[in-house]
Amino acid sequence: MYMQPQQERGQEQTQRQQQHTPIPQGSINSLLVADCGTVYTKVSLFGLVEGQYRLMARGQAPTTVAPPQEDITAGIMQAIQRIEAVTGRRFMKDGQIITPEQENGDGTDIFIATISAGGPLRMVILGAVSKNLEELARQAVSGLYVETEALPAPSFLAVNEPVPVGGGQARPWSAERMNMERERQLAAMQELQPHAALIVGMADGPSGPMPLREACELLVNAAGGQGNSPRPSAPQYTVIYAGAPQYTEATRNMVQSVAEMARIEPLVSQAQLGAISVAAAALHERVVLQRIPGYQRLLSWSSAAPVATTTSLSSLVRFLAQHYAMNVTAVDLGGMTTTVMVAGEKGEFIPKVNAGVGIGPGIGAVLQLAGVQRLARWLPFPVTEEELRQFVLNQIVHPQVIPTSKRELQISHAFAREAIILTMEEAKRHAGEWLESDLILATGATLAHAPSYGQVAMILLDTLQPRGVVSLVLDPAMLITQLGAVATVAPVTAVQVNENDAVTHRLGTCVIPFGDVRPGQVVLRVEVEYNNGRSQQIEVVGGTMAVIPLQMNEQALLSLFPAPGVDVGLGPGERARAAEEIDGGLLGLIIDARGRPLVLPPNDSERQLRLQQWAQALGV
Repeated sequence: MYMQPQQERGQEQTQRQQQHTPIPQGSINSLLVADCGTVYTKVSLFGLVEGQYRLMARGQAPTTVAPPQEDITAGIMQAIQRIEAVTGRRFMKDGQIITPEQENGDGTDIFIATISAGGPLRMVILGAVSKNLEELARQAVSGLYVETEALPAPSFLAVNEPVPVGGGQARPWSAERMNMERERQLAAMQELQPHAALIVGMADGPSGPMPLREACELLVNAAGGQGNSPRPSAPQYTVIYAGAPQYTEATRNMVQSVAEMARIEPLVSQAQLGAISVAAAALHERVVLQRIPGYQRLLSWSSAAPVATTTSLSSLVRFLAQHYAMNVTAVDLGGMTTTVMVAGEKGEFIPKVNAGVGIGPGIGAVLQLAGVQRLARWLPFPVTEEELRQFVLNQIVHPQVIPTSKRELQISHAFAREAIILTMEEAKRHAGEWLESDLILATGATLAHAPSYGQVAMILLDTLQPRGVVSLVLDPAMLITQLGAVATVAPVTAVQVNENDAVTHRLGTCVIPFGDVRPGQVVLRVEVEYNNGRSQQIEVVGGTMAVIPLQMNEQALLSLFPAPGVDVGLGPGERARAAEEIDGGLLGLIIDARGRPLVLPPNDSERQLRLQQWAQALGV
């Protein structure tokens, strides 16, 4: 049984029904789409231009969920006012969206919203939490705005992690140690203040049902419902029960004073991941999105229920992979969240939403997780820990302020790199076989507003480390996070805006040889035959980067001749000739012969020199 909110207004039920019901495309002249991020709210106006749906105008304003406004719709209205100033059309009257579009051009036929503001769903994993079950639970929510923390029951830990006493012997936990672990977990619960709990375990191990009982006791104690303490007047948690089915009612009875519970199939394998994902997504909507100040007003404007930005993005990435029959990687670098999603042409999907890790309010987590040395390795100059900490503090206090010097910009881009790398590491840890990308699509304010396209390409190549031949595309208008939601009500609009406006900034085709790439030796000969009849050949040395001119709207045939042991995607030493002409880009044809995995020189002076040389090769 999938978990659903217990009480919904009739209007909300209608909105959810409409969410998956496309509106007849012929009745749509215009759409207004809001994307409410942690730092900024972007509103886009899509409309018909010569029979094609295009981006007509775009407005941006600070997101307003925090004091003093504490109303998400205030930021949306400010962004809409910018669109009104540009277009001369009115979209709001008396605090409401004008709909449908009027004969004089005012109003819009559809208004929809995506949201990444409000923070993640905080969920603890309780019960008989083995490493395998913990990994499965995290896989289930990897594509959602969910932060998880596992707190295995003390009785389960006592059996599975006995105290070593030497000579290969171990002794069981003492009563004192069990009590200490219970107190530690209670303190952890009070610090985490989770919205929900996932209880797992089949109770067929040496501990029996005791871990399930201890999970319930922990929830009750953390909610203040134990002993003589007053019990909460309303449930403080939601429990997703994926444990032993014979203890479902016993668990429900134990937590009923502090939590409401929904049961799904026991978590024993990957077959149950979908049910947990659906339940967690519904929880995120109910306990996070619906509690955002101004949410009900926003809902009254919408032609479909507002959705999480990550849900919209995942829909679009999978659509692009199927539509173009290629492997697509999308990177969304946000203020509080960094997202990497990989979709394959055969239906494979690897999502990772790294909640709390970003380059705005989430930048502190990047410093904590990556550390000073990892951040400093991307900088072509010495930097102190104090300078990095001061930069972090400024970003947390003033997330909307942009870098004012080249040094600040490079520090910002170092944090951007590590945010993406941390997310990639998590994605690969959860994934089985990793998919090599044919297309990399990048969005987010830091990437979209970078002063040069070369900086964006370098960040993507440094962090994603693709291999073979791949196209790099930038979404400067930050539309792709909106188009998945648009597709649910107006699929034709989503397709046309994506092709006409979202993926038009092709940075270039990139060739990345890998394998036996030796610094200082020729690893690849490249031949380019332009469609005007001229040709060009270059030899690329290992450890370097190069750019061959191939501009936007220009095409050429590409031939690659790797050195023995060097691979360009067909096997070591195998030559490659494109069956079709490749497209040019804003940068041209990029050759990245630095090797995979990318290894930076350990010597500071040499590393800083290499960073400068690579940047110069891309025109940075």
